[in-house]
Formats: sequence, structure tokens, C-alpha cells
Amino acid sequence: MRKTLAGVLVLGTLPAAAQLQVTNTLTAQQLVEDVLVGACVSVSNVTFNGLPGGYVDEQAGSFNGVNTNMGLPNGVILASGNVMGALGPNNSGSFSMGGGNFGFGDVDLSALSGVNTHDAAILEFDFVPSGDELTFRYVFGSEEYNEYVCATVNDAFGFFLSGPGINGPFSNNAINLATLPGSDVPVTINTVNNGTVGGSGNASNCSDLDPNWTANNIYYVDNAGSATIQYDGMTVVLTATSPVVCGETYHIKLAIADGGDTAWDSGVFIEGGSFSSTPVAPTITFEGSTVDVIYESCVEMEFTLVPTYCDTLLEQTIYFTYSGTATMGVDIVPALPDSVVFVPGEPMPTFPFVAPIDADGDETLIVEVAALDCNGDTVGNVFEFTITSLPPLTVTGTGGSFLCGQSVPLVPQASGAIPVYTYLWSTNETTPTISPSPTESTTYTVTVSDPCGVSASHDFEVTLLPAPPMPVSIVGDNSLLEGCEHGLVLVQSPEGNMDELTITVSYGGTATPGEDYTFGPTLTVPAGAGSAEFPFTTLADQITEGAENAVLTITLTNACDQTVGDTVEFVISNVDPFSVHIDDIHDECRPDSMLVFVDVEGGTPAFTYIWSTGDTIVGDNSAYIPLDTELNVVVTVIDGCGTTVTGSFALTLDCIPEVPNVFTPNGDGHNDFFQITGTAGRPTQVRIFNRWGQMVLDAPNYQNNWRATDMPEGTYFYEVLIRDEEPITGHLTILRDSRSW
Repeated sequence: MRKTLAGVLVLGTLPAAAQLQVTNTLTAQQLVEDVLVGACVSVSNVTFNGLPGGYVDEQAGSFNGVNTNMGLPNGVILASGNVMGALGPNNSGSFSMGGGNFGFGDVDLSALSGVNTHDAAILEFDFVPSGDELTFRYVFGSEEYNEYVCATVNDAFGFFLSGPGINGPFSNNAINLATLPGSDVPVTINTVNNGTVGGSGNASNCSDLDPNWTANNIYYVDNAGSATIQYDGMTVVLTATSPVVCGETYHIKLAIADGGDTAWDSGVFIEGGSFSSTPVAPTITFEGSTVDVIYESCVEMEFTLVPTYCDTLLEQTIYFTYSGTATMGVDIVPALPDSVVFVPGEPMPTFPFVAPIDADGDETLIVEVAALDCNGDTVGNVFEFTITSLPPLTVTGTGGSFLCGQSVPLVPQASGAIPVYTYLWSTNETTPTISPSPTESTTYTVTVSDPCGVSASHDFEVTLLPAPPMPVSIVGDNSLLEGCEHGLVLVQSPEGNMDELTITVSYGGTATPGEDYTFGPTLTVPAGAGSAEFPFTTLADQITEGAENAVLTITLTNACDQTVGDTVEFVISNVDPFSVHIDDIHDECRPDSMLVFVDVEGGTPAFTYIWSTGDTIVGDNSAYIPLDTELNVVVTVIDGCGTTVTGSFALTLDCIPEVPNVFTPNGDGHNDFFQITGTAGRPTQVRIFNRWGQMVLDAPNYQNNWRATDMPEGTYFYEVLIRDEEPITGHLTILRDSRSW
């Protein structure tokens, strides 16, 4: 349950003026509920050194410090000895009241002190905060000052908090709230002192706990010679604080002990009524405004109540007071309420309103929100707003340049007015951005409007860039022989364009397309190719007309009516007229074949000769012609340009057979063979008979090689058979002695 600060009983054995007053007649339960706990906190399960809270202990009591140099008016004192040992004056450098629980230490205090602890005084209880923060004030004092600063007798105390959202290194996952401001350094003899090493100390014992321990002397009060408090030294008033969750249950352990020995005492004073959870004052929010500005507009805003945080489970009446230069019902419509009842479990109260647009300039609205907290005290907040005109609506943005076929993203940047905008483009589109693909330089206009009809327009200038070039070039030589040499034209797509291109050709120059050459008239570069080669073919007209030129203008016109391209030129030269001359041949009959030559005039080397007799010869104008008595020979000549001419000639042989009637096969090299003339090139059969009619030679293909070997001299008869001729017969005389004829 909630408790308020009660009066404390004060010992009457000491003067009431200028001295600390202490009593140890209250139970632990009374010390917590009647002295320590303040606003918006309920407590339960009070224990002291593990015993139920209904007991009185000499190490726990209440104090009145109004007439002391402590800085706290009253509260609870916990000591490592008898609390009465704190009474002034400071007349002993090593005071100890004894008593306590010798040997009784605390593991968490030992961890803070760095040495084993004894004579522990531990006050514990559970509590439920009604706010979102726990706070209380305290002062630590000790007889260990100043002799044992940085010694191994480091008296320590701690406030160990555990519960929802708490995760610390101490027992029950607790954190220590007894730390120096803005740090996690615990308050002990060796962390808060006058900044110098005591006569029994060593500096390392202090620096091990806090390397900057000497700077902590700002939190130390030297109490030597004090008339009100016995302890040789004390801290200034310090505050312990921690975030908590309203309505949740937490546990606190307030503990102090001797460190290192059981001798000289230390104590901690905790301010009465300061153990509290500060309630949260009610607040308001304005949906549709900034933190402190309400803009005049036609748009409805919302005024929303947020009740006190710690009292969300209680029905509350929240009161509103309005001031400033603004007028309710005129500058805020409708007027906001003077009060509202918050009912737990129901939605937060919300009030819609508008701040009408007017011409009376800026105005102020001050809203004071108040309610009663859990203690019956008034808590509240003050909010001040400026009611002002909205910033003017402005629209900016840049256009851009584009190549034909590209889209241009147009992105307006609108600000001011009510930032819930609609868009209308000159293209009738209503999207916040557009990406047109124009075919010429164009101006696009966007009109931006807010919900109240405020509008502004902006122009986007979009410029068509020149079309990228389409390179055209001749591959190889541009000087060609007509009908013989041909050209090649390379067309490259404009940079970045991989679409199919249809290209047109126009003609110029002295050469005539279709007569002197062929090219175009339309060309296609396939999609994705990036380039293509196109043949320029010369034609042979066999007319000597001198060199001619062909000028080709190759162009591409895009969808934006932009034309790009280039001009190339070929020079076409004549080829000398090409002819073949072969004279008819009339000759004597010869054996087998005859070497014949062809005369070629004009044309372009190298030449290929195709003979009707079956030979094809490259580069040689002669051929062996198989002989017959009469032949019509045709030769076809192809020059290096592929031009073909044909020539022919007649071959006539005089082939009248003559058969000798005598021969002398005597080996003298003269008339040794039976030789028949006029049969060359014609199959001839020869038969020889002796005078008795016996055949001594039958040669089906006679080669003029019979020597009448072993034939006796005398007269013989012959028969010569030539194809297509009448048989020839006669007599033949064989003589061995040539002198005989």
C-alpha cells in the first residue's frame, strides 16, 4: 500500500540543537513504510538481515539531520555497528560502537569492496512503483576516513535493485544504484575520499577500483571536528535512480558492511520519503502538427489526451486551461474541451479540429494540462504552440536531354502547403513522376495541389540531343577494275543502338548503278549485330569509257526525323578488251599430237585455258592436241576477273599413205625398218606374206618397227589396213646389201 512520510521519534538524551538525533526503536517494517517510502510506491515483504520486518535491530534506525552538516533533513540510517555510533561530535578518529553481526558479510558488498566484508546491515523489501522511475537520496559516512583510504579495510555499501527489465552482475541479476554520478563506479572508502592515500594505504588499492579515484574528491566532505556527526568523513548528498515499469514488482536490497575487518564503523543515511516513483504528468498530442506548430489549413487535425502514466488503471478527470493570443472557436474550430474524464480500458480521448486559414498572422496557443496523481497532488504539463500559415507551396525539378527513343524521368520536388499532394501533368497523367519519350524538344508542365486547393506549377524543359553518328567506311581498296574487283562497305550502328536498322542509299558520281555496279538500295543491320558489311559489285560492260566514280550516300532516319550517315566513293577503272586469236593449222600428217599455242589480247592475268580436247590449264597458253586428219578445236579462256572469251581453229593434216617396195635391214642405220608414211595418228594394221603365201608379220597397230629379222632376201607381199581407208596391197623386196639397189 502507499505510505506517506510519518513523524519520527527522537532520542531526548541529547540536545536538540546542532546535533544529529538518532533512534533505534522502530522495527524494520516501520522504518520502510513510515520513514523511507514516499510518493507512488507500495511495499511488502520487509526483512532485515534475513529476519521478518517486525524486529528492532541496533544496526537500523531513524535520524533527524536538520541541525547537522549532512544535507538530509531526516530518514533511515543503516550502520556496520550500532547506529548510535553516528552521534556527534566528531571526537574520535577511530570510533566503533561494536555490536552488529560479527562475521556476517554480504557477497555483493564483498564484490564492490574488493575485500571480505563483515558486520553487514541488510534491509530488503519488495515494492511496486506507480511511476516510471525510482529515486531516493543518501549520504555515506565512515570512521575509516582518512587513515585507511586506499587500505585493505574498504567499508562498502550498495543499493541492489532487481526485477523486470533489470539485468545486472549481482545476486538475483541486480544492479547497484549506489554509484558515482554518470558512472558505474561504486561508492566506497577507496573510491570517494579526499584524493590522497591514507597513512595505512597504498594507491593501487584505490586505482584498482577506479583509475580516476583522485578526481572523486568533489563528492567528499571532511568531517574532522564536526559538532554534529561522529564519522570522520562523509559524501555529499547523492541520488540513486533507475527506470522502472509502472505496476510491476521489484526488489531492493539496501546494505552496508565493514570491509577487511570488523573494527571502525561506517553508516549510510537515506532521506525519509525520498524512496519514491515520480508520476508522469498527463500530456497531449496534436496529430497533423509538428511538435510546437499548428498550421492553418482546411485539413482536420486531432487533439489526443495521454493520461498520467502511473494512473492508467484509475479513472481520472483531466483539466485543460487555454491562453495565448489564439481564440478558441475562432482560431481552433471547434473549441477544445475544458476537461475530460479518462476511463481505464476505453480508447484515449481524441478531439478533431481545424485551424482555419485567416489573415491575422501568427498566434500562440498555450495549453495547460493538469490532473491529480496517486497522492492527491496536482501534476501537469504546459504546451505552447504557434498557429501559423503553412509555408507556400513550391515545386522544383530539372528536365534533361535525351537521345531519340530514350525516356526522360521527370521528378518534381514539392514542398510547403499540406504535404499530401496531387499531380496533374500537361500530358493528363496524374502520377507523381512521368517518363516521357518525346520525338522532339518539349516542355512538360506539372501542377501540384494540396488538399486545400493550393497549387503551384513548374515547367520541365526536355531537349532532344543530336543523333549519334552512324560510321560508314570502305573495307579495303576503293579503286576497282570493272567486272573484276569488288568492294565492301562497313556500316556501324550508332553508339548504344542494337536494334535492327533499315538504311537507305542514294547514288551519285559518273558511274551508273545497274550498269557499272550494283549496291543497295536498302540495307539492313540485324538486331544485336552492331554492324554489317555490304558488297559493292562492279559490272563489266566491255566499253572503254575511262575511269568512273560511284558516290554512295548511306543514311539512317530515326523516329525523331533525325538523319545520320556518311558518303563513300569507289573509282571504277576499265579492263582492256579481252580476245583470243588462233590461226587454222594445215600441216603434214604427224604422229599422236601437236603442240598448239593460243594468242590472248587484253584481259587480266592470270588466265585459265579450257580446251575442247579435255585439258584445263592455268597460266600456260599452249597444249598438246591429239591429231586427226581434220579437227575443229575450241579453247575457252577465263581471265583473272572471270571474263570469258572463246576461240577456235581448224587443224588439217595431209595424211596420204606411202608404202615402200624395198628396204635393207642390214644394220647400217639407213632404211633398216619397213616404214610406212602418212598414217600418223591413225590406227594401222600391217600384214606381210612370203612368196608361198605364208604370213610372216601381223601387226594390228603397226609402229614402223619391223626389221625382217631372220627373213631371207627376196620378194614379199604386204597388206596395209588403215581405218576408214581402202586396203593397200603390193609387193616388197628385202635386200641385205644396200648396194644392190
